[in-house]
Amino acid sequence: MENTLTHTKTFKELRIIVQVLRESVQENYLRENYKELCKGNNYEDIVTTDSRSMKIDGNYYSYYAMREDCVMIDDEYYHSIEDEDEYTFDEKDECYILSGDAIEVQDRRHTFYTHYENCNSRNDIYSCGDDYYTMAYIEYSDELVFDCDGDLNFRDDLYYWESDGEYHHEAEDEDEDERSEGPNISLIRNYSYKPTTEFISMPYDAKEVPFFGLELEVERMDKSETSRGDMAKKIENKAWYFKNDGSLNNGFEIVTHPLTFSYIKHSAKDFESALNELSCNAYNSYNANTCGMHIHISKKAFGTWQLYKFMKFFAENVPFIVAISQRKMDKLVQWANIEDNDDNTLMYKAKKKEGNSARYVAINLQNYSTIEVRIFRGTLNFNSFMKNIEFIHALYMFTKECKIITLDSFKEYISNSCEYSNLKKFIKLKNL
Repeated sequence: MENTLTHTKTFKELRIIVQVLRESVQENYLRENYKELCKGNNYEDIVTTDSRSMKIDGNYYSYYAMREDCVMIDDEYYHSIEDEDEYTFDEKDECYILSGDAIEVQDRRHTFYTHYENCNSRNDIYSCGDDYYTMAYIEYSDELVFDCDGDLNFRDDLYYWESDGEYHHEAEDEDEDERSEGPNISLIRNYSYKPTTEFISMPYDAKEVPFFGLELEVERMDKSETSRGDMAKKIENKAWYFKNDGSLNNGFEIVTHPLTFSYIKHSAKDFESALNELSCNAYNSYNANTCGMHIHISKKAFGTWQLYKFMKFFAENVPFIVAISQRKMDKLVQWANIEDNDDNTLMYKAKKKEGNSARYVAINLQNYSTIEVRIFRGTLNFNSFMKNIEFIHALYMFTKECKIITLDSFKEYISNSCEYSNLKKFIKLKNL
């Protein structure tokens, strides 16, 4: 409830108000020219603050301040300058909160504050000891990792097990490790592993071409006689590396370094050979409910207007996106939900190149340097694998070069290009 300075009836009340006004001016809570600001003796714009008080005749009274000089927290006013230690800005909820309720969170770009209730995995904020970190910070940190139970710890406090690629609080029995997974299990790194990034391109690539990062999850089937470590050894390549993923039952994730589209096409035989090798050794991706394929694009490759059009295409063509993803709708909602945003929200996200409150959305903007498209079902079929990449490249080029972004204009765009044979074949086959 607001508490404003209003007319009084007794001389004692008037005397106290005059004294509070005088003290408020002396303590810099109230402007000296408050009478000029309250024209016509209308003092409704003078409010009581809630942080400090003065003692008069044995009673305590709050300082007065101009409403416009204050911030409001839980229906109470705090002076924006004199009470600045009492409150802070909550970047998650975009409002002011009391400093005592604020938690400091370390992000990749900066440190921010938010209410304790926001510090949970749903908001991609995790605690380690008494400190809190965003997933963006954790992914680029060499010090923090998740243990086998999913709790955040300092890497130096844990033991890395080669057998499962996870961190534990006790050392591993190395003999059991070798019996279960073989000597090559060390090729499959922990989920938090971040190698030195290598940007791989062709000599003729222009400087401004976008880079793509590919992630493909695969599962080892029960009938497979090839351990995960040995499988990784069979398909080892300079363009990619391997990681464990907590969403997989008995598999691993193949993650590429940033690659240009021309390099991917140039190395198509390497990708095809790896996919065939996985399939021949009883590994699976398409029919495993745990697997998906994600494609990253460098954020700096997008301008605001292009990113807006890119996201808007997804929002306005859901049936087409579902068909291209090769997922069932319930799985798409679970792992890569297409958000129903209005134009203002899309433009806001495009300007900031961030804005998602969750990672499991079709276009994830939470990564520090990439935009992640998460829609695709996992696959070991080379044509489907290339179709996915071609779709993202085609949509990137289409939104960069064209003003009209309807589905018909997109299909016309790719039909006039010689780049996207697998995408064209899929659209024709599915009669999209």
